Amino acid sequence: MVFSSPELAQRSFDELARIEPRLAPLWKLCRVAAPHRPDPVDDDDGDGDDDGDGDDEPHWCAEDHFLQHIKPKLVALVGWDREEDPPELQQREAYEAAYAALFFHALPRPCACCRDEAA
Repeated sequence: MVFSSPELAQRSFDELARIEPRLAPLWKLCRVAAPHRPDPVDDDDGDGDDDGDGDDEPHWCAEDHFLQHIKPKLVALVGWDREEDPPELQQREAYEAAYAALFFHALPRPCACCRDEAA
């Protein structure tokens, strides 16, 4: 499903969230998605120096974050894997609308790989 505007995507998502309130936090989780920020100094041995042993996360991707942390929650709430009524949330169309709204409109792409891909 393709939405013509972010506003239309959010309205469509909000309609689904009115039926299933557990969807609403997923929009917020997408909006605040951001890379892990390591401590400014990686000082494992306590000597005050940056040990540089790679504890900080070398690569973070907004889309990977979505697929690993948000999509599993979405799948349980909307679409063919939903086990509860109402039937309109068990439909492929409902899943595609919720997925497209979250993935393409709620999820900011602050990571370099997503920005480069879009360019």
